[in-house]
Amino acid sequence: MLNDSDAGDVLDGLDQRIVAALQISPRAGVAEVGRILGEHERAVARRLQRLLDTGAMRSTAEFDPLRCGLGPTVRLRLKAPLGCLKSVARELANRTDVLNVAAVGGAVGHLWCELLLESRSLLHSLSTNGIPGLPQIDVRSSHVTLRPFRSEAEWHAPVLTEEEEKRLRASLVQPLPGLANQYELTPTDTRVAAVLMRNARISLTELGGELGVSTATAGRRVTSLLERRVLHLRTAVDPALLGRPVEARMRLKVHPAGIETVGSALAACPDVRICAAVTGCHNLLADVCVEHETGLYDFVVDTLGALPHILAYDTDIIRRLPADGSVPQDTPS
Repeated sequence: MLNDSDAGDVLDGLDQRIVAALQISPRAGVAEVGRILGEHERAVARRLQRLLDTGAMRSTAEFDPLRCGLGPTVRLRLKAPLGCLKSVARELANRTDVLNVAAVGGAVGHLWCELLLESRSLLHSLSTNGIPGLPQIDVRSSHVTLRPFRSEAEWHAPVLTEEEEKRLRASLVQPLPGLANQYELTPTDTRVAAVLMRNARISLTELGGELGVSTATAGRRVTSLLERRVLHLRTAVDPALLGRPVEARMRLKVHPAGIETVGSALAACPDVRICAAVTGCHNLLADVCVEHETGLYDFVVDTLGALPHILAYDTDIIRRLPADGSVPQDTPS
């Protein structure tokens, strides 16, 4: 996902609550959402349709690359040529092996992207040959994902009550016990996932029609993918629309004895959208979104400061690219 759009006005309270409900339970029906939120079904349906029609939110799905054997991912800190930041970011975002892209402040032309490693030989060539097909990009550092603690698909806006969240989670498909580390996708699995990636809220009847199977079979296929945790449903929305326009990527140096403790604690924090253990000197990455810069300060002092084992950290502000592609002048690296 490329952070280059203008979020515009913040969504109102009810819209935020509807979005948050669908972030927790992406396929929840409008009647269920209305009942849990205490709103009329027609009002929820009308607002939800507007959110989808305007592009304020998208209903999609994403594979767990490690679990379904697609390979590990590597998070790359990149330097684009001066004046080419927007075009390079768009080129990266359009690649099928790139999962997300973010422009960051702190130095001119710096980007982060998460790249799917389809072969381990690619990892060894990144530092010398760069990203295949994009020789103009300088790879400044690379961090292989070792253990995801929280993905974007698992984050939701913290605007609902505990009871509302509990009721929404009650209808979710639960993972099977004793899951294998990897699951081999079948051609049908891939077809089901492709439809859900386009629209995770598609009805089972429509899904069955696209696949040429019965509604019941379509439902079993979706449930199987979710039970095995190879596919995650996601309601994608710009955090700025939810009143959280300040985003930052934090690189943490954590003592090995504390990685699990710190990663789990950050994954449970409502300000943290993404958290993963990675290779490198900074062995934990976390993306944070808050209401304002003072909220980021509070996060550092109150949240990070209260956790043991953190030895050092640094922060990059995730920024939006101007529509004309110009690059704000930061301090050159």
